[in-house]
Amino acid sequence: MKTIALRHSATPIALAAALLAAFLVLFAPLSASAHDALVSSSPAADESVETVPTELTLTFSAKLIDGEGATEVVVTAPDGTSVTDGAAAVEGAIVTQPLQGAGPAGEYHVIWKVVSSDGHPTSGEYSFTVTVGDDGSATSAPTAT
Repeated sequence: MKTIALRHSATPIALAAALLAAFLVLFAPLSASAHDALVSSSPAADESVETVPTELTLTFSAKLIDGEGATEVVVTAPDGTSVTDGAAAVEGAIVTQPLQGAGPAGEYHVIWKVVSSDGHPTSGEYSFTVTVGDDGSATSAPTAT
């Protein structure tokens, strides 16, 4: 009879352990699968700035993994030429990309790739507008008809 009593008292513990294991298997991957996200940038997406800035900053939701080839940022002018000036620097969750600081007026395209804190690459792109180029040219405003 003691064997039966021990078996019955062990059943709730085994059941609790099985439920805990099932919970961990089902819900632990959900938190680990979320990649870090871009939370802000300067210049920001769809922002208009007067001239090409000397640097671009990207701020992410968590510290990024840094290393050779882990982070790439390319900024192109309206004519398709690159205005990036050297390699991007990563400090925690902030990426700083030096820019040439000169270029024509128009839409500039930013393409970025980083390695999230979970070890997976993530990427994105956006555009901003330079309203006055280094040659004094300006983007034309739409005319009313």
